[in-house]
Amino acid sequence: MRSRLGAVGMVALGALMPLLFWLSGGLLALITLRRGVAESGIVLVGATALLLPIHAVLLGTPLAVLQPLALVWLPVMGMAWILRTTLSLALTVQVGAIVAVAAVAIFHAIHGDPTLFWTQTLEAVSDRLLAAPPGAGWDQAVEQLAPRLTGLWATNVLAVAVLCLLLGRFWQAMLYNPGGFRSEFHELRFALWFAAGAGAAVIAGMIGGPGLVADLGVILGAVFILQAVAIAHAVVARRGWHKGWLVGFYLVLPLLLRPAVLVGLADTFMDFRARLARGT
Repeated sequence: MRSRLGAVGMVALGALMPLLFWLSGGLLALITLRRGVAESGIVLVGATALLLPIHAVLLGTPLAVLQPLALVWLPVMGMAWILRTTLSLALTVQVGAIVAVAAVAIFHAIHGDPTLFWTQTLEAVSDRLLAAPPGAGWDQAVEQLAPRLTGLWATNVLAVAVLCLLLGRFWQAMLYNPGGFRSEFHELRFALWFAAGAGAAVIAGMIGGPGLVADLGVILGAVFILQAVAIAHAVVARRGWHKGWLVGFYLVLPLLLRPAVLVGLADTFMDFRARLARGT
């Protein structure tokens, strides 16, 4: 935040290191939230320019910089700009989810059969990386995974953007508004119309099987995992419980994703946190 050159260097460094990609996205979110999209755009251009020759030397192609640019930086900057404009975390995540839904619908329209596209892509990757045919087990995995990869891919991009946005918002609160992020996140609750649409998509996707509707259900359902996480944090804070409860919650969360979706959806209609505050 003190130096534009330092920001460019840190964003580029985070993109170069796979385990630190969240750092570059969080920094761009922080800069956008605090100084606006024009300033973060300058940092983005600078980081891209810095990475072009590095990727050309290390990977043999400067176009590798398009991966963090398209999958992390631009989505994070867009969502941070919306949050800066609307001052609503819930609305920002909803807009991000709607954009992801539109992207998946366009993907289905362009490719016609996304399952065939992903099957061919996975086979090409295996042929390039493996010296020998991977065998029947790989074929079965591809057959099961390919019909669902469109929704999972879009959900992953959205999840990374949201997590980087939350990190940037957390840093902003630490620097300029201590405690602000905590209260904002604890009250995160999506709109009724959004929950109704998400619930319908989730149910229809479960009934109809893999396809466009199922992909949309995966994206929209995943958003309500975030609301379930917000509920967990709010309950622990309001009850005065030890933070070890949150550690346990995060450990079991990967095993309970569908129940978490249901809790998040139900909270939109029943408002568990308000009931907790009233003691009912």
